Amino acid sequence: MRHTSKRARRKQLRRKIGAFPAVLRSSRPGIHFTATIYATLAPEPSGPYDPDEIADLVRTALRTTAAAAVRDQDPIDLPAAEDACAQQLRRPQDIDLPDRATQVTASVHLELADEDRAAVKELLTGIRAQSAADTLASQRTEALAKELAHPAALLVRWLQQPDARVSQPPEEAELEALARRLRGYPKDRDEPLELQLLSILRDFLAEFPKEEQKRLLMMLLANGMRAARKPGHADRVEALTKPDPAICETAVVGGTP
Repeated sequence: MRHTSKRARRKQLRRKIGAFPAVLRSSRPGIHFTATIYATLAPEPSGPYDPDEIADLVRTALRTTAAAAVRDQDPIDLPAAEDACAQQLRRPQDIDLPDRATQVTASVHLELADEDRAAVKELLTGIRAQSAADTLASQRTEALAKELAHPAALLVRWLQQPDARVSQPPEEAELEALARRLRGYPKDRDEPLELQLLSILRDFLAEFPKEEQKRLLMMLLANGMRAARKPGHADRVEALTKPDPAICETAVVGGTP
């Protein structure tokens, strides 16, 4: 160690730890963060010391801490990775110097090198393409399930089969049971609550095959709407329980001698 003044040693040490680089692995294989770490010793070493030796100790300790902080961080979300790294580095860390112990704290700035930025861009392109494909597949599945959730749709599908025997169609109960299973599958979380409720109500009413039973349930629903101070909706539900006048008139005319 060369003999230098206290002021020169302090200046040299600050220069070596005040801003130094680090290359840190991310959670994505082959993609790394490029970090600039800004360290501060408190208290600073006193007496004769080797600035290079202390700087090596500080840089090694902080690079190790930073590497552990971002090892599970996704380079796609650079701000979150920087926050996680900064949180760890701002915590005082003990450094054992040759003559005494001291503590070091640091701040950090993360970025991506050009090749890593290009890799992240390519990764995002692949993720978006896969997401679009998954969304389309999910929409097709949901649309098909919604279509086949009615016994008539199932029967039409069965009739479209090349080997379908028109004279021996599936039993009505079998079609209804299969349609009910399709309606009962869990819905997408993003599906509006109103649509989920309509599906439940349809299944509930299907459990009562007689028209008299359905009308009674609808009257109960109308009463609930009136209790909720929604008389207009109640009137519309009650109207559904009344026979169509045109149908009644046709029946009377047709039954007239």
